[in-house]
Amino acid sequence: MQTIAQLSPTKILYVLMWLRSFAVLGQWVVLALASGLLAFDLPLEMMIPATLLLVCWNGIVYWRLQREWLATSAEVFLNLIVDSSILTYLLFWAGGATNPFVFIYLIPIAVAAASLPVRYAWYMSLLSALFYTLLMRYYIPLPPVENHFFNGAFDLHIFGMWVNFILSAVLMTIFIAGISKAVQQRDQSLARAREEALKSERIVAMGTLAAGVAHEISTPLSTMTMLVEELTAELNQNQRANEDLLLLRKQIDVCKEKLREMLANNGHTRSEGGVALSVHDFIERLLDQWQVIRPEIRLDQHFCEPFENPIIVAEQTISQSIINLLNNAADASIENSYDEVAIEISCSQQQLLITIDDEGRGITQQQAEQAGEVSFSTKKEGFGIGLVLSNASLSRFGGNVLLNNRQGRGTRTEIRLPLKELSLSESNLT
Repeated sequence: MQTIAQLSPTKILYVLMWLRSFAVLGQWVVLALASGLLAFDLPLEMMIPATLLLVCWNGIVYWRLQREWLATSAEVFLNLIVDSSILTYLLFWAGGATNPFVFIYLIPIAVAAASLPVRYAWYMSLLSALFYTLLMRYYIPLPPVENHFFNGAFDLHIFGMWVNFILSAVLMTIFIAGISKAVQQRDQSLARAREEALKSERIVAMGTLAAGVAHEISTPLSTMTMLVEELTAELNQNQRANEDLLLLRKQIDVCKEKLREMLANNGHTRSEGGVALSVHDFIERLLDQWQVIRPEIRLDQHFCEPFENPIIVAEQTISQSIINLLNNAADASIENSYDEVAIEISCSQQQLLITIDDEGRGITQQQAEQAGEVSFSTKKEGFGIGLVLSNASLSRFGGNVLLNNRQGRGTRTEIRLPLKELSLSESNLT
């Protein structure tokens, strides 16, 4: 529930419209009780039209709120002036400043102080003080008390003050509780914003560092390429050595290609030239590429049926995120003396779910809860940034990464990616 302190001027007008409706209803009830039960001879022919004027004003406000005009603080202030003016008119015919309900002037002041700039709160206070002062001088006295409920005008005044106190206490409780809740919600929002800012700063710092390292790595890779070519020429007759050198050359080519992709888009923006592929082809191509990088791993892949196969844009940062997570799973298995990783893929038109199971030692509950938010690594020489970067990249598209211990051994990594933003219809491809 939004509180007064959180509302825009337009929403404040909605609040005032509802408050005014209850006020008119309350005025009619009071006039009915005073004239009927208490037998007061009030000038209803002068007072009822004023309440109907408030009803008409509420109708105008309702009509205005259906328009697409932006409300301003000045417009809210005008509504408070109208309410205070009508209240002054009603009090003029009902005892002026001697009427215990004169303290209702505090309500517009409270609304102005809680929802408008400070200057409007001061204007409202000065205007209410002026109206109150005028009512001390100019007013129509209340008729004499002639009923068995009260012994005199003083008893009636005390009763009116009691009703006014109850009303003021309720309103003050609502306002103060509302403002307190607004402050708490603001503090919570600021805390979340600070956390997001710190996380973004860490990710940007890691991305900047990665871009710098990419520039530095390009030279050693070129040197390694030349050495592999020279060794291939020298060891032309050694088949085993040639096979190893060919694998090494493929690994170097993959590294070079990744560096070119990183330096081309810097990892921050979505690739507008992404290739249109079906989800199945996208996953197959990604896994084939990963097997070149990690030939020592036996990959058990399975596509769950029914498998819907929408056409998507094969976004580079998503591919890299999945590869990072596959590498984490492979490293965890190897550290536990296994060479297996299982991957299960299920897909609907709305979501792609990829489950990666490793044969590692597992993770703690605390690590599972911090997955993707805090840098940590279960590897002796790991930096712990792969999972953070992968989660950050996938979150740009509404995705996320979850880690859980498998029953028995290892860790299960779940990648959930909504396909709404990446999906393409067949007509988009022509």
